Amino acid sequence: MGYRICIQLNLPTFQKFQCIHHEMNQDGSSNLAKPLGDVLTEISCEVIDRVFSIITAQNFKGVGETEHTLQQITDNLKKYMPWAISLFSNERLKPMVNYIYEQMEERDGEWFLTYTVDDILANEALNCVEQLNLGSSTFIRPTFDLFIKIIDQGVSQLIRTPKDMLKFNLVVDKTLNGVINVTTQLGYKRIQKIVPHFDLETSQVYFRYFMGFLEKN
Repeated sequence: MGYRICIQLNLPTFQKFQCIHHEMNQDGSSNLAKPLGDVLTEISCEVIDRVFSIITAQNFKGVGETEHTLQQITDNLKKYMPWAISLFSNERLKPMVNYIYEQMEERDGEWFLTYTVDDILANEALNCVEQLNLGSSTFIRPTFDLFIKIIDQGVSQLIRTPKDMLKFNLVVDKTLNGVINVTTQLGYKRIQKIVPHFDLETSQVYFRYFMGFLEKN
């Protein structure tokens, strides 16, 4: 059957990316690395906000630290993503831009960024959320663990794969791999730390929200 995550993009941000995609495939002479780096950073930050804002809206111990962690993640994106992309010409960037564009989908005038989720993982998550909704608090931590795995599949498809397509030199590639690993682990460890502060009702609310992004292909 197949599953995927679909996250709605802010239309003005998508339209900026669409213009860059179009111009890059027209083989225009102007270098698009800077605006591309800026708009991909915008998209990344908007996706993070859409997925995690409901967590920081909850009133629980550690919410301030969670907000700080999310800010660190977005700061790293703003620092490294435009810099990394600025190293390349349009010709080198085009395959990566086309790949990202292929992960986007239009529905009734709205645009979504998508990535596939392993079937077994998706079904395990659906089962855990069902158990949460039936009132079983023992499924809170397993559901958060699966949530991290689903997020990491998105990181792989939308961050790691595009990075690999650019074929950075060894030094830059090592730097970016380090940034990605440190940043993701920072986020995942923060998620693990908030689990004890989420009761059954709060967990039900959040995972009903998050699983709204999960769709069958």
